[in-house]
Amino acid sequence: MTMNPQVNPWAATPEGVRCEFVDGKTAKCHDAYVTMPPGEGVLEVRYLGEPREDIWGKVVSGETLCVSWPLSQLRHVEGQHKLRWGKVSMGVFTTVMSPTARLYVRDGVLLSEIKAAAPNLTRRAPVTGKGRIAGLITGAVASVLLIVFVLIPAIADQLAMRLPVEGERALGDKTYERIRESFSQNDYIPIRECTNDAGFEALTQMQEALIGASDLAPEAVRLTVLDFDMVNAFALPGGRIVVMRGLIDEAGGPDEVAAVIAHEIGHVAHRDPTRHALRGVGTFGVLSLVFGDFAGGTVVLLGVNQLVNAQYSQEAESAADAYAHALLPKVGVSPGALAPLFERLKEKYGDSEGLASHLASHPKLGDRVDRAHAAAVGFDQDTQPILSEAAWSDLRAICD
Repeated sequence: MTMNPQVNPWAATPEGVRCEFVDGKTAKCHDAYVTMPPGEGVLEVRYLGEPREDIWGKVVSGETLCVSWPLSQLRHVEGQHKLRWGKVSMGVFTTVMSPTARLYVRDGVLLSEIKAAAPNLTRRAPVTGKGRIAGLITGAVASVLLIVFVLIPAIADQLAMRLPVEGERALGDKTYERIRESFSQNDYIPIRECTNDAGFEALTQMQEALIGASDLAPEAVRLTVLDFDMVNAFALPGGRIVVMRGLIDEAGGPDEVAAVIAHEIGHVAHRDPTRHALRGVGTFGVLSLVFGDFAGGTVVLLGVNQLVNAQYSQEAESAADAYAHALLPKVGVSPGALAPLFERLKEKYGDSEGLASHLASHPKLGDRVDRAHAAAVGFDQDTQPILSEAAWSDLRAICD
């Protein structure tokens, strides 16, 4: 706007002080005239309404409208009470009864009068509709819980059964390479695969015995040993089973290693790795939308996501144990072979209790030991180690 410095377009007139007014119903800014009748405690705003059509379709000019804002309900618009118009302060006001309306006051005299007469300009507007807000929050939380605990698992289960084998293996291979990189102690060289010829032959002998007794095709499982001292084994999408060297070192015999591998074969048979990968991605995506990007939000996000997926994993781990209990007798190994290793781990590292048991990806070791012993109660056939002593010695040296 080009202004004549000699003329103040916002000065008081007989009709009142000229201001700009937005009624909150539309975004249109109206020229308005404001008065403060003495002793009435209100601010009166008069402005010209929108043109309209009469009953004969003729456009007629809008009527002069008047709104009265009680001074006690007048508020500064948050963040705009220090605006300036040139060198002069400008006030932007609203009212608690119509919080989307705006009154822009540029006249210094009127601005001073409003500040002197309106007692609650900086007071926060009272919160209305608390019940409705609580209902919306409850509905939003219920929706998120429904998506996370019902819809995502259902969709992930369906996708896992329909995902092509090639896609599943590609996902598993990519995950495997990331795991090798993450466990590497050198930034440039992934953790080493153990491929000692005699040890690999012993591992293949164990794999063929277990897969031959299962309901899986021989090519459905790929067994790999990584040179890392962690006592662990896990299955990845596409049938890849990874055994850490630390597990072989900790085992008291080949049957204990076979029992753990049988457990991981159960995961492959149930397609748990693919199912859980899809659930994890879906859950993380939904929670990211809910929590957004705020300070500490990532920590909360990861914590909730871990809690959710730990529950899925505990169910899957129990089912994989049951699969191993049924598979091991078919190769002459007692279902109780799962117990000794878990007992030693429990004695060495303790069991997860309280909150830790909910965040753990596996059921409590004590529970798994009890189930393994219970499964072995009816097992009365003669047993022999799944590997000979020489083959077991070779397997223990697979990383040499």
